[in-house]
Amino acid sequence: MSRAGGVFAAAAMGVVLSAGVAGAANGSVSVSDNSGYASWLENGDTLTVCDSKADGWGVRGYIYRPYSGDPANGTVLIKVSDPSSDGKCEAVSENIDESIAISIKVCNYKGSSIIYCEHKRLR
Repeated sequence: MSRAGGVFAAAAMGVVLSAGVAGAANGSVSVSDNSGYASWLENGDTLTVCDSKADGWGVRGYIYRPYSGDPANGTVLIKVSDPSSDGKCEAVSENIDESIAISIKVCNYKGSSIIYCEHKRLR
């Protein structure tokens, strides 16, 4: 392989690896009692939250910058609530810099009470 061919191959590999990293931030997480979920779509920076159980509790999702010592909590960047299981989900789009670490969290809520939270790191 010539030197130019090696440089081209390395550059092409970098493009493939970069595309894989950007796509890796998509994800979803369900409330621990399976009453709803939150999903994040990196292309469009959209958080969607769906309440799927008629139990008197709503479902709330967060995109946040996790604290280093407490990855289940952090600085909230987007918060979306779906207050009822009416078959309609709620979504919010907001541009978030791809260079920062983010996590997704979803919980059941009623008033100021929050229960059954689950979270996961996206990037």
